[in-house]
Amino acid sequence: MSTQIEIDKKLTKYLQEIGYRSDKIIDELVAETLALGNVARMQIAPEQGQFLEIIVKISQAKNCLEIGRFTGLSSLCIAKGLPENGKLVAIDNSDEFLLMAEKYWKMAEVDSKIESIIADGVEAMQSMIDRKHFFDFIFIDADKNNYPHYYELSLQLLTPNGIIIIDNMLWHGDVADDKKQDTQTNTIRELNLKIQKDDRINYSLLPLSDGLSFIQKK
Repeated sequence: MSTQIEIDKKLTKYLQEIGYRSDKIIDELVAETLALGNVARMQIAPEQGQFLEIIVKISQAKNCLEIGRFTGLSSLCIAKGLPENGKLVAIDNSDEFLLMAEKYWKMAEVDSKIESIIADGVEAMQSMIDRKHFFDFIFIDADKNNYPHYYELSLQLLTPNGIIIIDNMLWHGDVADDKKQDTQTNTIRELNLKIQKDDRINYSLLPLSDGLSFIQKK
């Protein structure tokens, strides 16, 4: 029986080089984000963005929601996977990096598919539930302490068979280290256990970059 391979530094480097097909605009966005310093750690990996694009395409999603925009890489990739009449609503609680994101959305010619909303994620999602707005695909990559709220709200916003992808679900490997007992690590650890036991969904926990939970609502 096949077992989970241990992902060491050499294999990580190989995955980054071979598991991602270089894209000029994405590479420029990644480079400009890295130049911001430590805050760049909030950006998804390019290979994760490539995965998001593929999933949106093969699921034939038309209405997508993103919680946590940052410099816009995940938004760009999701929008690339959408059909011409598709729409992504990207929610972030700050407009600090919005101009940078919009620059690259325009360069990639996906800006017409993206609606940016500056708001608290939980409040915005609850408002969408109240207004009966539904989505085929939801990507979550925002403040970790609110992940349980984003998960529950997402299940209310999803159409049947809709998909949720949540980033940072391995949290630098800390979720597997019992010595790590900080609030963020425990929140993610507990959410992983909740997802595992949740009979409302089908799921897989993928070791892609910092870990992606791939969830399908039944």
